[in-house]
Amino acid sequence: MGEDGVGVGGAGGFLTSGSAGMTGPPWADAVRGVAGRAGLEPARITVEPLPEDGPGRPACAADFRADGGRLTLRATDPVAASVALGRYARTHLGTRLTWSRSRVSERRLPDAPRTSVSSPHAVRYYLNVVTFGYSTPFWGWDRWEREIDWMALHGVTHPLMLVAHEAVLAETFRRAGLPDAEAAEWIGGAAHFPWTFMGGMHSFGGPLPARWAERRVDLARRILVRMRELGMTPVLPGFGGHVPRALAGPGQGAGHGPGQESEQGPEQGQPVDEIEWQGWHIPLLHPESPRFQELHATFGAVQRELLGPGTGFYAVDPYIESVPPSGDVDYLRAAGRGTYRALAAAARAAAEPGPVWVLQGWPFHYKGAFWTPDRVAAYLHDVPADRTLVLDLWGEHVPLHAALLADGGPLAGRPWVWCALHNFGGRPALFGDLAGLVRDVHALPDGVAHLRGVGLAPEAIENNEVFYELATDLAWDDAPRSPADLDVWLESFVLTRYGLAGSSGLAGPAGLPAEPTRPTQRVEPAPPSEQAGMSGPAGTPGLIPDPVQGAAEAALRAWHTIYSTLYGAGRTRSIPTPVIARPWSAGLPFPAQRSAGEAISGPQPPTPSSNVDAENDPATAAALPRLAGAVQDLTAVHEALSRGPSDDRSGADPDGPATPRDVLAADIAELTGHVLAQGTRVHVRGILAAARAGDPDGVRDHMGRLRADLLTLDTLTAERPETRVSTWIDAARAWGDTTAERDAMEREARSLVSVWGGQHNGLHDYSGRHWHGLVRDLYLPRWRAWADWLADAATAGPVPPDADPTALRARIVAIEETWRSATTNHRQDGA
Repeated sequence: MGEDGVGVGGAGGFLTSGSAGMTGPPWADAVRGVAGRAGLEPARITVEPLPEDGPGRPACAADFRADGGRLTLRATDPVAASVALGRYARTHLGTRLTWSRSRVSERRLPDAPRTSVSSPHAVRYYLNVVTFGYSTPFWGWDRWEREIDWMALHGVTHPLMLVAHEAVLAETFRRAGLPDAEAAEWIGGAAHFPWTFMGGMHSFGGPLPARWAERRVDLARRILVRMRELGMTPVLPGFGGHVPRALAGPGQGAGHGPGQESEQGPEQGQPVDEIEWQGWHIPLLHPESPRFQELHATFGAVQRELLGPGTGFYAVDPYIESVPPSGDVDYLRAAGRGTYRALAAAARAAAEPGPVWVLQGWPFHYKGAFWTPDRVAAYLHDVPADRTLVLDLWGEHVPLHAALLADGGPLAGRPWVWCALHNFGGRPALFGDLAGLVRDVHALPDGVAHLRGVGLAPEAIENNEVFYELATDLAWDDAPRSPADLDVWLESFVLTRYGLAGSSGLAGPAGLPAEPTRPTQRVEPAPPSEQAGMSGPAGTPGLIPDPVQGAAEAALRAWHTIYSTLYGAGRTRSIPTPVIARPWSAGLPFPAQRSAGEAISGPQPPTPSSNVDAENDPATAAALPRLAGAVQDLTAVHEALSRGPSDDRSGADPDGPATPRDVLAADIAELTGHVLAQGTRVHVRGILAAARAGDPDGVRDHMGRLRADLLTLDTLTAERPETRVSTWIDAARAWGDTTAERDAMEREARSLVSVWGGQHNGLHDYSGRHWHGLVRDLYLPRWRAWADWLADAATAGPVPPDADPTALRARIVAIEETWRSATTNHRQDGA
């Protein structure tokens, strides 16, 4: 264990005293496996433990060197070795390994000088609870294997791992006496289960397929084995006390003392503690109650039986976006104490070391009015500081560490991790403050004490790759530290992304380095076999042939525009897409939409949708002509590359872009989609203005333009599997064995990206996407219904903002429910 009990992942246990006489450390084959799946030949890669350099060596470090067609990786642990492998692929193979491109384009191993990389961060955390709903709920092993490789290549040490938690929870309830049918009903559907885990909902969706638990447990075991092989320490879910009413005792929130409830379950008329979220009411056991402690002991035993030994890190967030049953500080103090006591007891029963409770700082922001400093301090007062790890979840936008974790704060002295949350719900948005990210991460070591690391906690992944590549790079000592460094980093990102880096790997266009070299890097002279080939004609380093040079210049010009607009200063919030806005009245739909991630005030549901209003951001519209120019530049790059040699298809991914041209085409489509979508605001305003003027023909005319743009967007997204709703639906249906099971899984998949929960919950379109089939068959019919309603009303004269929306709302709900209930054999005609 490191200082404060928070270790460096499982890496330390892989280097044993006997490894010196072996051909490599015990984890060498795991690292070679990552290399092989990235398209390299494992037999040509040597993996060695990094020699001790004395007490000043970072806990996590690695280097690479290539000579004579062999690559040697030396590292403190398998994750660091994988990071070094990724650095070599960028700087000498011209390929940045990302979600969209997981294999190199060439298998040769050009010579490279020994280059080192290290991280001061013991913990590099990854994933959000709800990522398991918005991105991963239907993944199988093939996709999980690629993601774990991505984690290793990007330096992740502590990934959250929730797969099969529903199976553990259902078996726990069964052993507590709950009938199987009631347990299955409580668990609900696959995509919505993360919210059941956090106590946000229950009994929604489903039923899950008959073999779901068996197959998911098998998948979870494979995931955990691979993560451990690569030296990661998975963060497993703990038990938060959310239970079906049949297992709940009377509450303590209204003056009952812990441990006083009946052991036979709630008696008629007895109060039961509960929390509320978006209209769902969830019974909650007090953590110090005998029932909670007993259920947690069962849960811990079941989890280890099904998934294997514990990992020492457990995520528990009982009140994630809800107010606890009582604000009394003694109640909260007992709740925190009981939660950790149960975690520790389960570890002792399994003869495991004392666990670390991983908890999000999110509730202290989201329900900040409730979580006053005295309540925050009371909640963890009796939990050992070195047995907690606090995630400052939205560090790039609403950092909490200065208020909560600094000296004098309610959580002072507790280990913590700075995280970037970035994406909400998987909604389409190109954004991220790149310069702010560099500034914030590099300021951390000089700030609040007891920082243990950095992390990423996005609600959905596989978006905005430039942001996530930069964020993961910033955990290492070769990362950019200044605006000038960031410019060089971005050039390297663009050139390696599109296969435009110099052939030597040491230079890009006009001699720009493919990767910045920081003073902290130790770079030895290149081997003689490489020095002879480092220069282009006339000794100029790494000149690129003229056609590629022109393409590189156009790509960099496009990205200068993209960076200065979408990824510029202050862009820590997503720019909402008007396409998924829900027309609900005779008023403009955007201003009424709730800002995701902000605290909710007022009655529930707060609004009929969950997007961010951008009407007050003139920069969004002003940037569109410049971004359209960037689309033209990138299109010219694609045409230039299309006239050159064909891409090496050895990098082909089964489910997404892989070659440079594929990645470039995807970027063009996504940027075009942004321009198209943001441009639809003009048409929506035009519809409304015509209605106000009593001009039904004008309403229909503007609707015709909106329809044309939406169909263009739908056609654009049809070109790639990752932006088709059928890909999402097919992945869900693949888990069913019968037609009924497949149809139930499809409804679950459709629900999450449309209505979300029930019509009363106010989360419509929280996970809306620019997906082929979703734009055409859900969003377009809703806009047409709105325009038809306004046009009909306008025939009688100007339509006031307070026109009775009853008929419109009935039609919108009917469209949504029809789409949600459809199966793959059904297609609405949105055209």
